Amino acid sequence: MKKLIFKKLNRNTLLVLSMTSIMLILVVSFSVLRIRRTLDKRKAENLQEINYQVYQLNGKVGKCLITVYEEDGIDYIKYDNMQVSCHGKKEASFDYEMEDKKTKKEDYNPYNFEVIKKNGEKKTLTIDFEIPKIQGTYSLVNGVYSNEPDTSSFEQKKTRYLYINSSGNLVPGNFLVGDKPNDWYDYNNTNEEGGQDPHWANIYCENEGLSAYYVWIPRYCYKIDSSNQTSGNERTDVKFIDVYNNYKDSSGNIITWETLESQGYQIPEAFNFIQQFGQHSIENKTICFIPGYWISKYQLSELSKYIIDYSATVNLKTINIENINLNTDKTITEYVYYLDGVEKYREQGSTSSGYTFTDIPKGEKVINVTILDANGEIIGSMTKTNEVSDPNPPDVSQFDPDTTFYVYWDENGKEHNEIPISKSAPEEWYNYSTANWANIVTRNNGMETYLTWIPRYEYMLNQVSQRTYIKFLKDTTTQTTDGYVIPEAFTFNGTELTGYWISKYQLAEGISKVNAEISAGSNSLIVGDISNSTDLTPTKIEYYLNGDKVHDGTSLTEHYAYSGLEADTQYTINIILRDAEDNFVGAVTKKINTSVDVTPDLTGFEKDNTFYVYYDEDGTEHSDIPISSPAPNNWYDYAKQNWANIVVKANGNVSYFTWIPRYEYAITDADNAKQRTEVIFVTTDITNNNCTTGYKVPKAFTFNGKELRGYWISKYQLVDK
Repeated sequence: MKKLIFKKLNRNTLLVLSMTSIMLILVVSFSVLRIRRTLDKRKAENLQEINYQVYQLNGKVGKCLITVYEEDGIDYIKYDNMQVSCHGKKEASFDYEMEDKKTKKEDYNPYNFEVIKKNGEKKTLTIDFEIPKIQGTYSLVNGVYSNEPDTSSFEQKKTRYLYINSSGNLVPGNFLVGDKPNDWYDYNNTNEEGGQDPHWANIYCENEGLSAYYVWIPRYCYKIDSSNQTSGNERTDVKFIDVYNNYKDSSGNIITWETLESQGYQIPEAFNFIQQFGQHSIENKTICFIPGYWISKYQLSELSKYIIDYSATVNLKTINIENINLNTDKTITEYVYYLDGVEKYREQGSTSSGYTFTDIPKGEKVINVTILDANGEIIGSMTKTNEVSDPNPPDVSQFDPDTTFYVYWDENGKEHNEIPISKSAPEEWYNYSTANWANIVTRNNGMETYLTWIPRYEYMLNQVSQRTYIKFLKDTTTQTTDGYVIPEAFTFNGTELTGYWISKYQLAEGISKVNAEISAGSNSLIVGDISNSTDLTPTKIEYYLNGDKVHDGTSLTEHYAYSGLEADTQYTINIILRDAEDNFVGAVTKKINTSVDVTPDLTGFEKDNTFYVYYDEDGTEHSDIPISSPAPNNWYDYAKQNWANIVVKANGNVSYFTWIPRYEYAITDADNAKQRTEVIFVTTDITNNNCTTGYKVPKAFTFNGKELRGYWISKYQLVDK
């Protein structure tokens, strides 16, 4: 039989194997938490039966708290030569010692308890006692049986195997989602002196720059070899055992715990795990045997700076690693990039410009960048979780769909804002994974405002990197991730918001930097001179009608006409200016109505003495056609600001008159030296109570309580002759 003698500890083993103080630095396998869930489940499922909790172990004998529950009430409980009076209570507890059936001799009999109910009925409850155990996997590896390391409760994509390479260096292997290294651990390793020099199982955990090394300690028993009487040179004879404390040698021969115990072997208390619940009382704890535990390899300390950090830009199908920052004096020889625990790329050298993961499906992705030294050992590691998720979509329901536009940038960085929100959004509008936020611009009558959509999110401040991590939340959920909070701005007047719009730039008073006068005819809209007070010189003018481009111009004074329109119909005019490099200069958006019937009312004038006044192309005036005849084609065109004029000639007197059709108006840029009046012609007899918002009808169109369709006004000052 081969003995495993710990004569010395190499660099990848425990620093201390103290049997009494090991509990102080114990990092128990997370699988131990299963014992609590198991006990809770047992109690829930067997509420009317008997339960026990072990609160002290004396070898194979457990001191237990027995609990009996009976819905009908319990009069008393009999066991051995004892009787417990319960006075009709539904639940009763008492102390009792039981021997583990796995270690007791084969004549083991279950423990029976007779319960006499309050109504006199009797029943027997049985406990087939066994000290709680987490089984583990006791298997043969490289000639030694031991409990295999339990990695089930570690984050598989953030924890990796460490192993000793051929040069004796502790280097990283696969993440737990991959295969174990063939030489992950070896408890049968022989050193140069012919003694046992085991390689222990090591793992490396890291998340967002915080890392820890752990070593797996399989369940074992030990005794001090006193053959060497020199103080301080004693050897410890160790045997790895299963959770029943039995030992199996490489040939499969089993030595029971009774034999080992008689030979002087002991089991460290660290393998008898006390699971404490709530208050420190017998009722809230139990003891179980564990197959092993993980212990921190090095002392943990606070982190003031990350050894490595980076920025990750997430697109729909790619994740780009960039802006790698380093804080180390060690020489870096290799960069390794992982996606979801799978190695994707290795880059040799002391510096790296980054890496792009491609063909990435939608969902949460774990990205890791590791830097190694010349020995292949870890200098630093940074793991981050990036989620390609859909934030709450922008809510544009409260904006005017005709005068509000999507703002986006093309692949060349050129701004675009020509598509109204009444149409489908462009694909490039936003992508929050790449910090491309949703923007809109509202423009009307020369004024504009840029807005940015802030979807509902939660955030956490990283104290080490002084960076804020955010996670988008769906709908109006108030549930947060541990350590994260939701900004108060997402709660308004007691209502939870899916997001909100915020002004992109500081609002300022004054006229827009781009403007245009637009005149309305019955079937056309004519653009006057376009003003531009920006610092850029436009060379391209794009004309849009109801969101569709209809013309590309090159001059601010070309006076483009939107023709073929319906009379008395509202249209949205959008004019965008761009420079020679196609950069956005500015824009003006207006809602304009084509004119209604503005035919002058000639009743009341003498037909033979009243004449149409019209002008030919060179400006020559003509007034030779009496109103008794059809009007000339060029008599008036209100879209071109060509007003209807007549002249009355009688008794040597001449009077010119101009027709003023009924209109409503609004003054824009109030209190500004460049204020203007916007006019809309109307035909119905309206009052100021039902005008277009912001507009009103002049009082001149109301005469003696009657609403006028228009009126004639003297073109020149009248004088006596």
